[in-house]
Amino acid sequence: YYGATWQRLKVNLDSLLERIEQARQAGERVSPAWLYQEERYRALMAQVETEMAGLARYAESTIVAQQAQAIALAQEHAQQLVLEGLGDAQIAVSWNRLPVGAVEQAVGFMRPDSPLHKLLARLPGEAAKDVERELVVGVATGAGPRQTARRIRRALGGNSARALTIARTETLRAYREATHQSYQANSDVLSGWVWLSAKGPRTCAACLAMDGTVHRLNERLDDHPNGRCVMAPLPRGIEMPKRQTGAEWFAQQSAEVQRKVLGADGYEAYRSGEVTLADFVGRKRSAEWGTMRYARSLRAIRAASRR
Repeated sequence: YYGATWQRLKVNLDSLLERIEQARQAGERVSPAWLYQEERYRALMAQVETEMAGLARYAESTIVAQQAQAIALAQEHAQQLVLEGLGDAQIAVSWNRLPVGAVEQAVGFMRPDSPLHKLLARLPGEAAKDVERELVVGVATGAGPRQTARRIRRALGGNSARALTIARTETLRAYREATHQSYQANSDVLSGWVWLSAKGPRTCAACLAMDGTVHRLNERLDDHPNGRCVMAPLPRGIEMPKRQTGAEWFAQQSAEVQRKVLGADGYEAYRSGEVTLADFVGRKRSAEWGTMRYARSLRAIRAASRR
């Protein structure tokens, strides 16, 4: 879809860049002010808005469909995980399944004023500003048409990447929310849940530090955008097998892996004992999305310790 968007925009862009090049070759002074007077420029900006609005609409419908599928899978997986944890005791358990519609409303993506809709609605305007900036810079610096076109494509690609980030984040958020509500509806079977993260050099310090922490049923897993963490159930009255936590795993890794996760300065501070992995866990609140965890910088950790 992004490729088709670019191809449609490229016709107008090539026309505009050709006009700029002709003006330069004719000895005309091409300035940003000249660009703003060009009818082709205004037509291109309008087309950027239209094409990116189409991308946003397509993304929203796709994400909503993925969220609905994720909710259904989450309820199924929640039950499977609990029954596996209960072992022989599962024969006496009655699992309460939530109405999918109720979970969808709780997630909030069905509302026309949902955070998802507002977030995607910003893409058209952001894309137009990015294209405008690259065009003006290209004219002001005398960049050639090909160079300017490459910059504009990268700018539009940034908006496409943001749409993909939103898609991944919101699908996973719907999955986790459905899991959370399923666990709450079965509080007679569960006492809480455990935060689980992937263990690898691509996992952020905050997620590794949270891995293995135990939480009450009324707590949410407030992961960061693109986060892959999940909630493992804690059945009542059953001792769960001991597993390696993210912090324990990280302590056993090579210097190369630790540097990749923490950065050079963070690694040195960790190795010297100045900070622990848990110190890198940050938490912030968004008016639209609620709380989320993130990996704090070493500078922020040090600043907080001086207060």
